[in-house]
Amino acid sequence: MYYHLCVTPTRRVSTFRLDEDLREGLEAVWQRDGIPPSEQVRRAIRTWLTSKGIRTKQPATRIRQKGTAER
Repeated sequence: MYYHLCVTPTRRVSTFRLDEDLREGLEAVWQRDGIPPSEQVRRAIRTWLTSKGIRTKQPATRIRQKGTAER
């Protein structure tokens, strides 16, 4: 018996230009805490939107231990 599953991505790819110091900061947090830059940016944007009174759906909680992020 064979199954073919098709999963539609819930996230769309976005491109942003960052100043070098911001990129370096994201990299430093990744190295220190194991949180990938994309997740750091998602968290920061969600916090900013909340501060502006914009409600967003809560993200799925995913726990990752330090040092388990693959490159």
